[in-house]
Amino acid sequence: MKKIILTHLFFCILFSLKTNAQSPYELKPKKEALLLGTGITTLGTARYLNGKMNTLTEMEIAALQEEGISGWEEWTTTQGSGTSNTISDVLLYSSQAFPVVMTMLDKKMRKDYLKIGALYSEVFLVNVGFTALVKNTVRRARPFVYDPDESLDKQMSKSARTSFYSGHTSGTAAMCFLTASIYEDYHPNGKWKTVIWTGAATIPAVAGIMRMRAGKHFPSDVITGYVMGAAVGYFLPKIHLKKKKKEDSLSNVRY
Repeated sequence: MKKIILTHLFFCILFSLKTNAQSPYELKPKKEALLLGTGITTLGTARYLNGKMNTLTEMEIAALQEEGISGWEEWTTTQGSGTSNTISDVLLYSSQAFPVVMTMLDKKMRKDYLKIGALYSEVFLVNVGFTALVKNTVRRARPFVYDPDESLDKQMSKSARTSFYSGHTSGTAAMCFLTASIYEDYHPNGKWKTVIWTGAATIPAVAGIMRMRAGKHFPSDVITGYVMGAAVGYFLPKIHLKKKKKEDSLSNVRY
């Protein structure tokens, strides 16, 4: 994890070494330091809380199973598809490359790779930081903890208490929405915009469904993860958009 953080920090420092006048984005050191600091602080706090987290005891697990989960989330407690788990992993890890591939393929974006690299780093750190912080604060038991046929060793792991909210879903959503958001900013009327946005909305939804079928998350975990990841991936680039100058706005007015 330290290597990943250092790599993302490196990108954020690099953006200041080269500018692109045609870029839709404007990055400022204070704003970037605040965003990176937020990501690193939340991640560090989450790691501290994880170290203080106790695993569930056999009595606690038995009590949870006796109480059970009712309503619309109950079905996930009997899931455990290994294939679904693998698919969710593939979607998460492959989604991390989407913004990079998009930047490499698009000539206009490729010229602005340093700023896009900085945005990528910030989205990654902020999303991972908040996801980890909430997981290690809420400490919700995963669906498989309620399954009496599941192995006790798995149910007594620390990971068994990090159900809320889904990191796979939030991570996939963050990168998919980041990809679509930056494409939209460079190509407001791009012919691929509808296709890209459809994919960005669909892929994390599929990842979330796979997490539920794998018995790793409840629907509320997935929905929250989707919303949180999508919000970070979409809005973080938007707050970096250059403000249109007054004279530019007036020049577009038709008389």
